[in-house]
Amino acid sequence: MTPETAEPTTPSAQNEREIDTAQREVGRRIKALRLSNSLTLTQLSEKTGLSIGTLSQIERGLTSPTVRTLFGLGTALGVSPAWILDPAVSGGGEDPFVTRSGRGQLLISNRGLEKVIITPPAASRLKAFLVNLDPGASSGDEPYSHNGQEVGYVVSGSMELEIGDKSYVLNAGDCFAFDSDIAHRFWNSGSKAASILWVNAPTSS
Repeated sequence: MTPETAEPTTPSAQNEREIDTAQREVGRRIKALRLSNSLTLTQLSEKTGLSIGTLSQIERGLTSPTVRTLFGLGTALGVSPAWILDPAVSGGGEDPFVTRSGRGQLLISNRGLEKVIITPPAASRLKAFLVNLDPGASSGDEPYSHNGQEVGYVVSGSMELEIGDKSYVLNAGDCFAFDSDIAHRFWNSGSKAASILWVNAPTSS
């Protein structure tokens, strides 16, 4: 086959593939953030003014969010627009294998509930969070569910955890694990703040 008849991979085709991959990664991050904030597509639509259809396309990587859309999503989800595009660059993750003390990315800070992602960039699927709960703070009045599995360890204080039709009082040193598709919620009914190391891992769809 001569050079004239060969079918080379053009730079533009390579660029398109890279853009598609980056677009899908952005979509996955946005969906993960939405689920971490216990938001449905409808609720995120109300917060951002974007249609459910548009949000769904962005999460599936079928369309790329505009700069204005990124700012709206970042505000609604509690992160910077730059973090949505690249957590390793904007979240203080200079080293792919280590997150230094105090360099985690704040995901949620709402009514006494603080959720900080502490996983280094090298963990492409497994996500670890430090969840801090002030007395009276909770994940919400209604249980929620999502894809994956989770495990947690109560570092200090105490919390109550509802998994399906069972409720547990967990104290410092207690550990829990369950499938995330079981409806669940948690709250701090004690008089002291609680801190929980919480790990989420998606399951294959």
